[in-house]
Amino acid sequence: MLIIEGFNGHRIEISQDCYYVSGPELWIRGDGVTLVVGLTQAGVILAGNVVSLEYLVEEGQSVSPGDVIVFAITNKIKYIETPLAGNILNLNSSLVYNLHLFQEDPHGRAWLFSLRPSGTINLSDRFLDPTSYQQRLLRSEACGNPQGLKGGASPTCRTIYSGIRSQKEG
Repeated sequence: MLIIEGFNGHRIEISQDCYYVSGPELWIRGDGVTLVVGLTQAGVILAGNVVSLEYLVEEGQSVSPGDVIVFAITNKIKYIETPLAGNILNLNSSLVYNLHLFQEDPHGRAWLFSLRPSGTINLSDRFLDPTSYQQRLLRSEACGNPQGLKGGASPTCRTIYSGIRSQKEG
């Protein structure tokens, strides 16, 4: 595991047997013929924890890149899209009732779906390797907020929360 301390006030673990999609914060594991996809620990933290999850596709369904597979309610509404075309093999329906797995086992039992891509995929050609993903996260605003303070990540939020704090103190 690769580790990042102080990612928006949390310790992040990056599994070294996965590849990563930055932006939607997904991990992908597999042999290029069958792939498993999940939400990264960083993605869960940035979204504000998953409180509800609903699958919008069915097993056996054909999907294209960008198709929405999962609708998640977090502190935000999150649509999780597939990064690849293929056929959905399995949906982790037990995750719907065990959302705590996102915190307890984000790279294991908290997988979202598996698919058989259209054609063989070389993951290293399409996605970030663990070290590249770690470096991307280290350059993110969330690493500029090691204590996880509200409003500590973006300049706009810092300005708003600083103003609120000064009003409370005054």
